[in-house]
Amino acid sequence: VEAWESSLWLDELHTLSHASQPTLRAVIDHVQAEFHTPLFFGFVHFFGGFEAGAWLRAIPILSSVLMLWPLVLIARECGLSDRASLSMAWLYACLPYQVLYGSELRPYAWSGGLSLLAFLFAFSERRSTFARLTLFFLAILLGLLTHRLMALGLCSIGIARFFSRKPNSVPLWGLIVSGGLAVAGFLPWLLGFAKQATVARFDYQDSVGGYHLSMRLVNELLALPSRIVTPYMRELGSGWAILEQVASGVFALVLCALFFQAWRGRRTRPAEPVLRGVWIFALAQFLITTIFAVWTWDRVPLQYYTPMAWTIALLIAACLDRVADARDAKLFTYALGMSSLLMGIALIGGKSREDMRGGIAAVRALADEARSASGLECVFTAVLAQPPQFEHTLPYRAYAPDLKALEPALVPRPGADDFKRPLIVLRRNLPLKHDAWSPITTGRRQVRERIVDRYLTAYWFGPAPGK
Repeated sequence: VEAWESSLWLDELHTLSHASQPTLRAVIDHVQAEFHTPLFFGFVHFFGGFEAGAWLRAIPILSSVLMLWPLVLIARECGLSDRASLSMAWLYACLPYQVLYGSELRPYAWSGGLSLLAFLFAFSERRSTFARLTLFFLAILLGLLTHRLMALGLCSIGIARFFSRKPNSVPLWGLIVSGGLAVAGFLPWLLGFAKQATVARFDYQDSVGGYHLSMRLVNELLALPSRIVTPYMRELGSGWAILEQVASGVFALVLCALFFQAWRGRRTRPAEPVLRGVWIFALAQFLITTIFAVWTWDRVPLQYYTPMAWTIALLIAACLDRVADARDAKLFTYALGMSSLLMGIALIGGKSREDMRGGIAAVRALADEARSASGLECVFTAVLAQPPQFEHTLPYRAYAPDLKALEPALVPRPGADDFKRPLIVLRRNLPLKHDAWSPITTGRRQVRERIVDRYLTAYWFGPAPGK
């Protein structure tokens, strides 16, 4: 459904832009200009780019499905029952956060999967010590090549192993050496980025007279625990938003009751070392990621929590095994299962969080009006808030290559032969006073606008009086 129905959003268009480069070397160069690592984008490159579009979401979707295998292996290491393991798999499949980032055409499904594998190899007692350390090294290395956030995951796994281990787990010093070898090649960049972020942080604070805690950040931090379960509610549209809010409310109430029952039954069975490690890893990764995000960006992007999001379904399932009464445990299982299913359905059924396809439809509708009013063919462009190395016309490449859109700097200027033609603009969050608007607004007036969603607006500009 996500690959067929849901619109791509801007970051996914960036993935298509990377993947559409002519060669793998060009993909790597294009990705590095955005400060990302190339493994995922290079893989997508072999399956297509703009011509394949949203169907490339099959890559993260299938990758996230494959995560069920190591997730079940960790559940067994944690001592979960078959019923709890099945509940864990159900929650992993249905919870909106997992559905969203498990299908998004970005590296985050891979980040979560490789973090999961690294944790498994750090705690597993199967295979030889050398084999487990080699697999741990590969998981960390591939994770860093997918996204440098894996460096935070390495720290969190180390903290979890320091406080919890099984008798035949690989030694901690071995994990330190293996992880250190994997991260060694990335260390200069990581240290340079940390220095750059710190200098930028202090420079900004000096320019505004000290640190100011914004209400936006406060609201993001308060909402964060719930948003790594269900990221979007009100944006889904009236009916679907109501379903998401009701189902999420039921899920939260049942979860609170479950935690209380599990706390009461915590003495019936001591926690397995691996389960204790999962708790420590989840808390450490959550705190480290939040501190890193606030220090670097002064906000908390939800996608940064994908390396620990797999722990949520597992820890809820572990709580089900702590409920002493079998009848109560069954009721909790059914209630969580049905509410999570409705939450996932509401997310898929609701509006796309940034409807680029709807934006192009609005552009076409405005163009029809402008063509009827002026009798002239339209000129098309876009202005998008994004890194400067990307083209502003990416939405047209994805959903309207026939419109032959121009970059803002190339639209006809006053005095040009085509200046009389209506100019149709798709805007994403870029202030009207930004320099990119100058070629568009010079000598023109806004005739009409059409709001698509809270991110996107389509505009019709025509020559100003006297022009």
